[in-house]
Amino acid sequence: MRKSLIVVCIALVFAGLVGYLSGSASENRQTKPAHAAEFLRLKVPAVTHGFTTTTHLPNGDLFLMSKPFEMAVSDAPEGARVFPVNVENYGGDAEYIGALSGTEPQGLALSARNTTVRAVSCVESIWDGNLMISSTMGTEGDTVRLALESLDGTAGPELALFTVRGAGVEVTELHPHLMAFLNNRFAMGPSTHKGDFVPFSVSAGQNGSRTDLITLAWPMGFHSPLTGCFRVVAEISRGNTEGTTSVVFTDIVVNRNRAPGDENNPGIGLLDRLRGGYPTGFPCKAECPFPTDQIPDPQLPNPPDPGNGEECTAICYRSPQYFRLNIDSLPRGVVLVAGMNNNRPMSTTDKRGMLIALRGGWTPQQQFNAEFTAAQLNMLNAGGDGSPTVFYALNSRLRCYGLDFEPVTLSNGVTLSPESHLRELYQVSRQCVALNMTEDLPALTRIFDLLNGNNPLNSCHNAW
Repeated sequence: MRKSLIVVCIALVFAGLVGYLSGSASENRQTKPAHAAEFLRLKVPAVTHGFTTTTHLPNGDLFLMSKPFEMAVSDAPEGARVFPVNVENYGGDAEYIGALSGTEPQGLALSARNTTVRAVSCVESIWDGNLMISSTMGTEGDTVRLALESLDGTAGPELALFTVRGAGVEVTELHPHLMAFLNNRFAMGPSTHKGDFVPFSVSAGQNGSRTDLITLAWPMGFHSPLTGCFRVVAEISRGNTEGTTSVVFTDIVVNRNRAPGDENNPGIGLLDRLRGGYPTGFPCKAECPFPTDQIPDPQLPNPPDPGNGEECTAICYRSPQYFRLNIDSLPRGVVLVAGMNNNRPMSTTDKRGMLIALRGGWTPQQQFNAEFTAAQLNMLNAGGDGSPTVFYALNSRLRCYGLDFEPVTLSNGVTLSPESHLRELYQVSRQCVALNMTEDLPALTRIFDLLNGNNPLNSCHNAW
């Protein structure tokens, strides 16, 4: 009798152990849901534009970066999960759904009622974002929100808000500086606007149905509040019914600075198989709001601190004379010239117009135009459109360039001094052109003259 009991006990223990191991293995094959206070990571393929361009790819091909664009969720609610893109989870593998070849995108999903999941990225500078939104039945009114945060975690601009409406999503909000395109990652042709409806057109496996690829194209003007270095926030909010809403970022196109030797980087472009290298220099201060074991990329170079405990990021300033002598190699872009082109920005490819502006003259407006045009060309030379270097420079003070002048109060009440930020100088100058504030032009001209210098050679004035 005792032997029988022992045998039975051993059998029960063994059966329990087998069941436990089987259950564990089964669980590991599934996408794990997050529990309260659990830390989730979402890794998005990061790509950047290469150096070689064609008429078909004027910005260059896309190259996969070695480090992903990483986002994380802290204190994830019940029903939040990160999943790989495959046939079971999303109706097809990555390339089938429209992601770039060789990439491994992931999705963030939320199913619990009346909950919100919020993922935040490390600091980045973005060119484009590509995503898809999906939902199951019962998700009417659910939202997917995208926003930016400043480096210190304070709220930044709202990018977009998508609301589930029936068999699709409505573009409820869209930042006026953003352009949205449907199934068009080249961001050309008709765009999608606030109030438009984007249908769920394809099966998304266990995540219901999904939209086609949505491309958010960042603005190219460096005066936009969306350009620079930010954290990206992605947020899903659920309603009071059973269902699941999810978002998949197929890839994020990031800005990178050219570093020595980058033109020799191996690799083949993901769109047209171009070669010729791609930039790898990280343009932002490598900061994450969550622990990471990644080795940070190089930071933006910072010049010596001129005092008061503030860092400076200075760019190279050259004179109007220098740009006149090099009129055939001006940086591409647009500049604002008072009294020309109806006070609208004009292309730097207009050599005649650029020569007239840079030549100056005897009138206050002509003298202002020479200095202000040169100052804008210096910004374009530093990277211009969307350059993080320019972003940091605009937030540095004029004293970073060694400028020393008596404070000047303009007709609109703004006072400029060496403690003013470079951004203020450009902003008030554009306002003077737009509002024809001619009485302020001589004072602004003197400050820009101190900034640009008068050296006709290829050397930086007030270099740090």
